[in-house]
Parts: sequence; C-alpha cells; structure tokens
Amino acid sequence: MARPPKARVPLKQAALELFVEQGVHATGIRDIAKHAGCSEAALYRHWKNKDDLVVSLFTEHLAEVRTILEDAIASATDLDGKVHAAIKACYKLYDEHPRVFRFILLVQHELSRTLPNDLRMPQDVVHDLAKDAIKRGEAKGDAMVLAAAVIGIFVETAIFVLYGRLAGPLSRYAGPVAESALRVLRR
Repeated sequence: MARPPKARVPLKQAALELFVEQGVHATGIRDIAKHAGCSEAALYRHWKNKDDLVVSLFTEHLAEVRTILEDAIASATDLDGKVHAAIKACYKLYDEHPRVFRFILLVQHELSRTLPNDLRMPQDVVHDLAKDAIKRGEAKGDAMVLAAAVIGIFVETAIFVLYGRLAGPLSRYAGPVAESALRVLRR
C-alpha cells in the first residue's frame, strides 16, 4: 500500500476517474482506495469522508478553470479577443483533461447549494466580462442574462461533444462558439 504523503495524488486521480465513470453516489471509499492502490485509511488521512473529497476536488478544479478564464480574458484588449481567448483556453483544457471538465459538469449543481457564497466561480468571470463589455459600449443588455446565454452556448457545445452528438475535439468549435457568444453579447 502507498504511504500517506504519496497517496494523495493517486487517490485524487482514482476518485476523479471513478466519479466520472460510475457517478459520485455509486463510488465508495473502498472503490477509490482500491483503484488508487492505497488503503482506505490513507484516504481518511487526507479527507474526512467522500463528501469532503468531492468538495476538495471540485473547488480545486473549479479554481483551475476560473484562473484559465481570467488569464485568457486578461491576455486580450477587446471583447472579440477576450471571448475568443477564453473559449479557446477552456476548450483546450477539456481536450487535454476531459475528466476534469466532466467532473465539474457532473457535480456542480449538487454542490452549488453547499459552497461558500464568496467562492468565485467561472460564471462570475463571465458575468464580469459582460458587465465590463456593457460599460465600454461593446455589449448591450442585462449582464447576468448575457452571461447565462454565453455560458449556455459554451457548455451545451461541450455537452454535445461529450455525448457524441458533435465529433471532437472540442477545440475545433472554439471559433464558431466564440462568434455565437459575441452575437449574443452585441445583439
């Protein structure tokens, strides 16, 4: 069995794989430990229980997505560049680490009720993008409604790839999705 300090990474990877493949509720502590080649005790050294592990994984990967979005948006000067950069960067993450993306989609609704109110979400980054675009005269409408519409275009395209309704890789759709999002913002 792996020693506790070395067990954290394999346990996180095993949990992510099993949560995506089997679902969070169908995956037990024993399953995760066995898949990681660790003892159940090793898991409990790092997390209080499975729910704690789920929240830990979710907030860690959510922060990763949020940072990718913020960095991509900061790298551009105008709305077109910001939207294209943000979608391209997130779709690249999906193509390189599809389990992360799938895990976030899988658990976000259930966890959203239990997360701290001050936790900055990727949706907040998109809302800020819409607010700033409205202030600069680059977009029109209610910032929250615009953010929801842009996120819908972004996420539904990813879901279509996830379920095979569109052929992957997802990054091949970054341009058309960005153009659709820009049309919504500028309506």
